[in-house]
Amino acid sequence: MRVQASGFAWLILTAGVLALAGCMSVADPTKYYVLSPTSPRDPTPTSSASSVAVGVGPVLIPGYLDRVQIVTRDANDEVAVAMYDRWAEPLESGIAQVLADNLGAHVGSERIAVFPWRGGVARVLDYQVVVVVLRFEGWPGRQATLDARWRLVGKDGNELALKRSTINEPVAGQGYQALVQGMNRLLSSLAREIASEIRSRADTSARSQS
Repeated sequence: MRVQASGFAWLILTAGVLALAGCMSVADPTKYYVLSPTSPRDPTPTSSASSVAVGVGPVLIPGYLDRVQIVTRDANDEVAVAMYDRWAEPLESGIAQVLADNLGAHVGSERIAVFPWRGGVARVLDYQVVVVVLRFEGWPGRQATLDARWRLVGKDGNELALKRSTINEPVAGQGYQALVQGMNRLLSSLAREIASEIRSRADTSARSQS
């Protein structure tokens, strides 16, 4: 009887070890993505714009996008939340940083700060860009869409411009990597629009002071 009990206990122990080993061997299918700047530095920035200091942020996103999972939307406005494809950082932080990098390239300035400011940065900013994202998603193999309102604020705190940019970008490849690349291009296009406004105002200001 004692031999049978020992054999039964050994079987249970062996099964437990095998089950644990099986669980440990299963690879995590989750993939993580980050947004990346895509804008090359403008080879001929205006001298007036190249010295400006620009602050980017805050960037606000809608609640349905405020999650680690990547959100997609089809042509019928049906929203899907990916289970295994996720952002590696908070989405609003990624948008702000990529916009700042792209904006610096388009304006030709290294003096770009990302909200929240630290120290006395706020006192030296020539312009601040506040972005409210209304849509920022798409569908693999179709297109990506960015719909955003943005405000350009001057050094004295006055609103210089209030605009809405709606940009679509085709996504030819399947899968989330192609979608994220399309979203990178959207942010580059938005940064180009903002940079154009900043360059125009910086040039006007420089002419008025000369």
